Amino acid sequence: MKVLLAVLLVLAAGVSGASAQAPAPVNLAFATLDTGSAWYVYGATMAELLRKTLPPGSNIDVKPRAGGVGNPRLVAKNETPLGLSFTVTNRWAFEGKEAYTEKLDNIRALVGGLDTYYLVAMATKKLGITSVREIRDKKLPVRVYTQPVGALGEFAGRQLLRAAGLGYSEIKALGGSTQHVGYNVIIDAFKDGRADILFAVVTPKHPSVSEIVSSVDVEFLGLDADTAKALLPLGYVAATMPPETFKGQAKPVSTMIVPVRLSGRRARTTRPATTKTMPTAVEIAARTVKSSEWFVVATRKPLATAARSASVQTPSALRVITGST
Repeated sequence: MKVLLAVLLVLAAGVSGASAQAPAPVNLAFATLDTGSAWYVYGATMAELLRKTLPPGSNIDVKPRAGGVGNPRLVAKNETPLGLSFTVTNRWAFEGKEAYTEKLDNIRALVGGLDTYYLVAMATKKLGITSVREIRDKKLPVRVYTQPVGALGEFAGRQLLRAAGLGYSEIKALGGSTQHVGYNVIIDAFKDGRADILFAVVTPKHPSVSEIVSSVDVEFLGLDADTAKALLPLGYVAATMPPETFKGQAKPVSTMIVPVRLSGRRARTTRPATTKTMPTAVEIAARTVKSSEWFVVATRKPLATAARSASVQTPSALRVITGST
């Protein structure tokens, strides 16, 4: 957490352009995801720390949008100096494929190895399926829920359906429906029996998913070989979600993981090789991160473990995100 704070402070200094003698207020926007998501809590936690450190009058605007797919667009267009994203979405943005129709080659990773998310397809047990393909094979009219368009969970859900020979139009043709909403709505829909399946990317013990499984019997759907084969070339990493990652999950689940990174915008400048210049804020941030003890620990262990291992006091909001107590 100290590393992330250092990165944000350096970037804020670059945004302000103020001298050390007379620091001026800065405006710093941070792209996360909808309220109730882990990323929004993450952003709010860091904003709370920044407000105590930045010059008086500074504004830290934590945006409840636009998710793993949408944030690279915001950063590339300089609508937000910072944004949380995933390795796969940054890759797609850079290459201009999958969720992106144009190359966003000015995206720069500032901090990697922050956390890892599982790609999950979670169905109610009463639906009676063990794989996404059974929706097509059994012609089931399912009520699909995801986070809003712009979140990786929503787009990854489309990719899972595509691998099974389905799309949103096919879901509706079978009598089903799709809803792309925040977790507060998703939780109520499962509790009230209005939802059949959730596509999402989540951390272990993710608070919203944990709330659902505490009151609804669910089945985490594993990926079959053909689906895994379709996803791996896109940059996903094959993994197994261990038993009891969530309450009632008795068996390991074959899935994919996606690492999280903090991203910024790459400045389009050219400096002569013979000219000595001060490093940019992004360059300073990158050097700070790579030389830090926290970063070395965090890239080798899950975030919650790393926070406990290093001399870092984990804020309560961050403990909620990582599932630590």
